[in-house]
Amino acid sequence: MRITGGRLRGRVVPALDRPGLRPTSARVREALFSMVGQDLAGWSVLDAFGGSGLLAFEAASRGAGPLTVVERDRRAAGRIATTARDLGVALELVRGDAARFLARARRRWDLVLLDPPYADDPALWARRAAPRVGRLLVVEHRAGEALPDRLEGLVLDRRRRYGDTVVGLFRPADFRRSRAAGGGGEARGDAEVDGS
Repeated sequence: MRITGGRLRGRVVPALDRPGLRPTSARVREALFSMVGQDLAGWSVLDAFGGSGLLAFEAASRGAGPLTVVERDRRAAGRIATTARDLGVALELVRGDAARFLARARRRWDLVLLDPPYADDPALWARRAAPRVGRLLVVEHRAGEALPDRLEGLVLDRRRRYGDTVVGLFRPADFRRSRAAGGGGEARGDAEVDGS
């Protein structure tokens, strides 16, 4: 798997062969960071479901840092640490359960990335993560599952579908009000579907 943008574009992140691991496709990653932005300099990032670390490395490639990656599987966490060293990316790697980590965390991250297992309820994970979000929350989930329009202090700004994957982007509720007041038009678009 190759990083799709930024200073590390084209660098390889090794895939980990593990049951239930579903790396985000290049197409979805490109779309996700098109929504989030290509310049993330100075943004703190939490990737709550590390897997291969790919989403965190995509963010780092676009200037984000500091990075926190949570991964419960020992082998996957070890692979993330090795890849981070190979890429020259500094990160805090937490080996543990995402739900427990989110419940105990006492800080916010500018960008929180959630890519839970498809069998999980994405709305539940979004609610767990909402108090930890400073600027943006991105939730990747299976088509057919629903996300709420509002969370604690957040509103659903965009939702895009790519095949059987949906990416939802939440922003702080006050961002939506200030943007609308400034004449910038609707901050929240309706669901957009990529038919392929």
